[in-house]
Amino acid sequence: MPRARSTTLPSLRTELLATFAILALAALMFAVASVVLLYDAADPARGALYICLLIAADVAVVVAFGAYKLRQLVLHPLRSAAATAEEIADGDLHVRIADQGSRELQQLAVSVNRMTERLLHEQAQLVRAEKLASVGRLAAGIAHEIGNPLGALNGYAHLLQKTASDPSAREAVSGVERETARIDRIVRGLLDYARPRRPIPTPIDINDTLRRVVDLLSAQGLLRRVSLVMELANEGPFVHGEQHEMEQVFVNLLLNAADAVDHSGTIAIRTACMPSEMLEAGSQRRSGDSRFTLVPHPPAPRVQHWLGSERRSSWVVKIVVADSGPGVAAEHTERIFDPFFTTKEPGKGTGLGLAIVARVVENLDGIVWVDRAREGGAAFHLMFPLAEASFALDDPMVIPREWRA
Repeated sequence: MPRARSTTLPSLRTELLATFAILALAALMFAVASVVLLYDAADPARGALYICLLIAADVAVVVAFGAYKLRQLVLHPLRSAAATAEEIADGDLHVRIADQGSRELQQLAVSVNRMTERLLHEQAQLVRAEKLASVGRLAAGIAHEIGNPLGALNGYAHLLQKTASDPSAREAVSGVERETARIDRIVRGLLDYARPRRPIPTPIDINDTLRRVVDLLSAQGLLRRVSLVMELANEGPFVHGEQHEMEQVFVNLLLNAADAVDHSGTIAIRTACMPSEMLEAGSQRRSGDSRFTLVPHPPAPRVQHWLGSERRSSWVVKIVVADSGPGVAAEHTERIFDPFFTTKEPGKGTGLGLAIVARVVENLDGIVWVDRAREGGAAFHLMFPLAEASFALDDPMVIPREWRA
């Protein structure tokens, strides 16, 4: 990290003082040596002139070398930093100030770069808030304009289905019912995404919620051909939130994973409690790994910002839903949580499932991001502050003894 590196750099004040002290000592020695050597050798009539010229040359050399060192140590880094700051002020938030050679200037560079990262994050949050407001207005208009006619159309199609005797007519009516149901799902997805809701802060057992969602989807046949791997922490963990919303998050993630593997691959679900320091360190280990296996997982900038925010908790619960599908392209890792953005074929997705996941997670003071999974596909990581009910379990599989206070 740049902040850690700055402590190992020399101080700018020390460098300047040392440089000018060496210059002053060298100038004094040169002047004394000149006087001693030329005092007897030079013509007495012109001795004073020679000495003045030598002293002037000595001062000129000292000033020139001092100006060079000052430009190298201070002026050039400051001009470069100022030029980068001007680019940032002009709207280019992707430029960064390069590493500096002194402690004070490195601290300045780190501060400006952190400020730029914060501006990027706030800009992304603002864009998401504007999208949320736009979707809310759109959802309200759609629900008002086509909600009731759509319900009537679906009812008429149901009546026609009962009375139609021609097989082709029944097939056509079934198509009408299917498409009206799809429109209804889109409208409901819009409302679920845009409707402002304040979650009730009740403890939720993450493992129990995951098991119930898996049982529900398995009973519907959606996970019939999927090889499911579950590695859950024993007894717990708990987070504060609303049960229905948490179930909706897991349903959307598992359905997305099932679509990614085409209902015939591998889906892995894992939960673990860990201190925030472990996430900042960026190295983690699965339950099946040996104690010597350490897989580096450096936190993304969004995660670093979340860990450094007021929502940070000393203990967090991490949920991972990974699949063996094609994965998510690097350029889509942020956009995939935007409403209406989807990588599926037309007609197979509305682009609202993961947007709803992101909204619910953020409402519960958590964070979600996607990464490359060991299984080869996408791994969706969710983190929430751990509720106090988890600590009451006192189970070593939930909270290892070496992590306890």
